[in-house]
Amino acid sequence: MHVTIKDIAKECGVSIATVSMALSSKETRVSEETKKKVREVAKKYSYRPSNAAVSLANKKSRLVGIVFNDLRNTHISSLFMSINGVLADNGYSLVCHIIEDDQSIDSDLIRDMGADNISALIWAKSMEIRHMREPEMLRHAMKQLDIPIITMDQYGLDCKGEDILFDYKKGGYIATKHLIECGHQRIGCLAGKKNFYVTQQRLEGYKQALDEQNIPFNPELVYYGDYTMASGYQGFSYILGQKVTAIFSMNDEMAFGLYRAARLYGINIPEDISIIGFDNVPFADVMQVPLTTVEVPVEEMGKRMGQCVIEMINGIVDEGERQQVMYNPKLLVRGSTKVIERK
Repeated sequence: MHVTIKDIAKECGVSIATVSMALSSKETRVSEETKKKVREVAKKYSYRPSNAAVSLANKKSRLVGIVFNDLRNTHISSLFMSINGVLADNGYSLVCHIIEDDQSIDSDLIRDMGADNISALIWAKSMEIRHMREPEMLRHAMKQLDIPIITMDQYGLDCKGEDILFDYKKGGYIATKHLIECGHQRIGCLAGKKNFYVTQQRLEGYKQALDEQNIPFNPELVYYGDYTMASGYQGFSYILGQKVTAIFSMNDEMAFGLYRAARLYGINIPEDISIIGFDNVPFADVMQVPLTTVEVPVEEMGKRMGQCVIEMINGIVDEGERQQVMYNPKLLVRGSTKVIERK
């Protein structure tokens, strides 16, 4: 027999809200006698309150919505776990929505998430250049939700919340600059999805480093993958065919694909070609040839996002002007890049 909060309330002769408050760990106006009675009945039926039932007592759910493009990427999975850790410690659960790259985004999706009675929303989906109306749509729909919104891109929102950002352009710059300082002049670029704003930011950094050293940008040296290991493997032969001496991979997972292809082609890293990645995912430093990479402090960013949600929900911080927090990249030099003699 499935027992609901309504059944508990009926047997105890109290309202549903009273049952919800009696089962809550927070201080309430419910008497100790009533609390004891409700908990005894709940124990008898092995009843556990749902998030929706608990929300009846304080008009707030213990749910936080989060939106991603994809969870298969190790970097994104680490972000998710970091956010979830903070929220779980504070009694909140994540309701995850996946919006694939070719899926249209409209206000109905935001309203559907609002129907989940979420207390905050983390919009961790990468902003796409082709969806030019996305920022406008988000501003309108999110304002209607009237809950804290945390984003990872600059959508120009003015609702309560925070933008947790990373300087991807600077990351692309320091990665390419490192290769140039190692003596490389013909540097291939294994890019991510072309329509992602973060891809274009990394590419701008790559171009800036080349320009500073009067190295002409050659679009033929850029191969667009999709941030997966498979696309790195597929792109290796093309980039190698461009006679490059080094490759800047826009994430570590694609760099791992380059490693796999290089092994099959009999190409040695870094003796034959230098490779630098981006993210510093787990295992990057335990490869047979540890991967030089640009560190993104994803766990720190995730904790910040989770803590911001808790503070916003509980009114700990002032809901004044929307804040932006920018995290900076750090170059981690390992064994996959080497100094060569300039030709």
